[in-house]
Amino acid sequence: MSGAILTLILIIPLGALALLSHWARKSPAAEISLAVVLLVASILIALLGTFTSIGLLLTGPGTGDGPLSSTSAVAAALVAAAVGFVGIGLCVPPLLKITGRRADGWWSDPPVFFATWLFVVVLGNNLFSLLLFTQVEDFGALITGSGARISPGAVLLSQLPLVAIAVLGVGIGVRRGLGDVVSRLGYGGLSLRQLGIVTAFVVGALLLSAASDRLFEYLQPGLYERVGEITSDLFSIEGMGLSSVLLFGLLLGLGAAAGEETLFRGALQPVFGVVLTSLLFASLHVQYGPSVSLGYVFLLSVGLGILRNRINTTAAFVAHAGYNFSGVLLAYLLGGV
Repeated sequence: MSGAILTLILIIPLGALALLSHWARKSPAAEISLAVVLLVASILIALLGTFTSIGLLLTGPGTGDGPLSSTSAVAAALVAAAVGFVGIGLCVPPLLKITGRRADGWWSDPPVFFATWLFVVVLGNNLFSLLLFTQVEDFGALITGSGARISPGAVLLSQLPLVAIAVLGVGIGVRRGLGDVVSRLGYGGLSLRQLGIVTAFVVGALLLSAASDRLFEYLQPGLYERVGEITSDLFSIEGMGLSSVLLFGLLLGLGAAAGEETLFRGALQPVFGVVLTSLLFASLHVQYGPSVSLGYVFLLSVGLGILRNRINTTAAFVAHAGYNFSGVLLAYLLGGV
């Protein structure tokens, strides 16, 4: 129940703001409301980060037992403050434009303005989490709530907000009908040749993943061991039979691909491009910590972005789902379970 409640808490305000941004294209009142809401949210984030960092500095970083007494925690609080101030800065041009004191620019399109503001906030939140990674003893518990193996149901539930925000973010019911939303998100059919390209991509991604893993182990052995423990706990297949592994891998692959590809490749990439979208995508994978693996995730995302550009979002979806499924199946086969 708590997971469902948290999902609704995430979907409702962000979805409402996404729809408001589309209404703001034709309603000055909605445009003003959007800018004011985001400005207030930015001020609150800036104040929270500023006062938290000041409090930590006054108490002396590294003097306590908990993670919030560390230097990393101070840096994380400063990141939060910086995100708030950047958010405030992003709100200034739209407000000046509304009052007639600034010419049109990127801020003149409310959906793009909202997407940019949200991009900064989410990227800052992910950086905040990465800075605390080495300070939180049971980081996996922050992801699952227990530190145990993540369930396919939990994956699907965690991806639901991404799908909802993507669909609402492109203006369903306000600016576009269902068919136009599907088209805007880039979903369409695949030919046999395109399926072959996707299959080759998955094989190449798995090989690159293995190489990246070896590089990670060599360059960051301590962090490699810790990340390995977290990912093993989250995606453990210990005690599963082949049929259970196949079902687990399938649901894990489809669940993650549905949310992440619909939002990142479908909704965001046409606005921010492959590189910035991949940067945000990589930062979302905080379970890898500040490691070499994040660089690999970035490259994987770039590849998925190219598939989206050259073929469509369906190709990126199938590649993502196939990659996750193959990873689970290979872990079972190579592990000798």
